[in-house]
Amino acid sequence: MALPRGRAEKDADLHLGILFRWDGTPTDPYQVRQAEIIDTDGETVLATLTDFEHETGSGEYYVTVPAAYLDAAGRYLDRWAYTWVDGEGEQTVTQDFYVQETAAPEHYGPDLQAGAGYLKGVPPLAANAQDGITQADLDAAMNAADVMIQSLFGDAYILDDWIESTPPLVAMVWEILAAGKAIVFKDLRLGAPAEQDGAAARLVRSARELLDKILHGRPERLHLRDSDGNIIRPRKDRAPTQPRAADATSDWS
Repeated sequence: MALPRGRAEKDADLHLGILFRWDGTPTDPYQVRQAEIIDTDGETVLATLTDFEHETGSGEYYVTVPAAYLDAAGRYLDRWAYTWVDGEGEQTVTQDFYVQETAAPEHYGPDLQAGAGYLKGVPPLAANAQDGITQADLDAAMNAADVMIQSLFGDAYILDDWIESTPPLVAMVWEILAAGKAIVFKDLRLGAPAEQDGAAARLVRSARELLDKILHGRPERLHLRDSDGNIIRPRKDRAPTQPRAADATSDWS
């Protein structure tokens, strides 16, 4: 499975995307001819890719970079060549991504995707941070949700194996928290006022309700269970666990 831009790793396939807009509306250009992958020197073209994934009318184009081209850590460029209108000159737009020695840590839930799950009503990822939610927002939100899960559950449960096999209820809480954070990051950057009944506020309330049921049994007790259905008992020694460092990075969507 190809990794997303914000979690590029050496010697692993990478899934890159771009969103084209016309007057602020996602729009397909007349032609997207190719995407070039440029080495860490900022000049050498490693690959020219033309096998795009695209849904007509979405303005979104995706391409998979084979692992063989990403054999060093550092900053790479992806340069897209496109033509807006038939008969007009070709233009290019350049983005960047950072390849790490190893991928960012796994999270306590599935990777967030704009337009899916609790972010179903959110438009596709924006190429410009002033246009909406970016991959950087999603990365930061997932890392923040990791820290919250550790803080909320670390005093009551042993978390050593939760990254590899997260209890389903915890994964649900994590996803709600991460989605709410992503919306908050976007709203704060764009100067949108906080809404008491906005999407982020509703998600936070849902997470609090679940947490109250799991941690405090209010209004009724929800027991944590593992993937086999066995109840996970709280720890007897309530010493808190140390938070796990998160180092995912992404400057572009």
